[in-house]
Amino acid sequence: MSHSSTTALPGDRPLLGIAFMLAAGLLFVMLDTGVKMLGQDYSPIQVVWARYAGHMLVLMGYLLWLGLPRGRDLLRTGSLGGQTLRGLLLLAASTFAYLAFRELPLLQVYVINFSSPLLVTVLAIPLLKERVTPGRGLAVLVGFIGVIIAVGPIDWRSQPAILLPFGMTLCFALYQLCTRRFGRADHPLTSLFYAGLAGAVVSSAVVPAFWTPIALGDLPLFFSVGVLGAASQFGLILSMRFAPASLVSPFLYIQIVWASLSGYVFFADVPRLETYLGAVLIIAAGIYLATRKQAPS
Repeated sequence: MSHSSTTALPGDRPLLGIAFMLAAGLLFVMLDTGVKMLGQDYSPIQVVWARYAGHMLVLMGYLLWLGLPRGRDLLRTGSLGGQTLRGLLLLAASTFAYLAFRELPLLQVYVINFSSPLLVTVLAIPLLKERVTPGRGLAVLVGFIGVIIAVGPIDWRSQPAILLPFGMTLCFALYQLCTRRFGRADHPLTSLFYAGLAGAVVSSAVVPAFWTPIALGDLPLFFSVGVLGAASQFGLILSMRFAPASLVSPFLYIQIVWASLSGYVFFADVPRLETYLGAVLIIAAGIYLATRKQAPS
């Protein structure tokens, strides 16, 4: 690989950035499909452990392939505490998500998670002291109306599992804010490493309490969860490396197609019309927020 290709600046190769984002979206759905399958027979904590342990094995192999000096340089961070916090928030989001996948249709969890950019916009006001323009404020309101439509009328007492995707979305929004706050000065692979490390250490410490012997036939699926976890995150990072986030982020919403197909083929889930109507509002709001600059703080 030439020097120029490894140091490409954002915006240099937009088509490549879009391609990586489309690939990342598909890989995320493949990952979550495997997670939902394993979640029927194994504790979500055990599946979370497989995701982060596999993530670290793949990433450590890549760092070793780069060689000691280069790999060691990538482990240096300007904010170890901030990177650790990012990793713990991502772990919490993954845990909520995997618990949700066990109980809810894949698409419903995805649609609720699509609201994370709305929550990022709201939380950035007190946490990052950002201002919100009237247009962005209206987009947030429209997006949250979409969430209400997508979830539909529900008895929260008899269906408490519906709260799980909201816990996931909150943790993921805080993770994104921490990335903006602590990850700007670090190499993308550095952020990927510390996010995976925090998840691997914590999940390895608690997984013995939730361990179920793994059937031989399930080993490939456990292995694929780890590999897909690393590959999907790496695809996301490469996408942002080759093109501006405002250009490529909307292409991640293609996940709604893959999640619909996966839910129907593998789990016989038939989404309600309200889910799609709500998704349209959430996605429209998300695209608006991604393509409009925030107000100066």
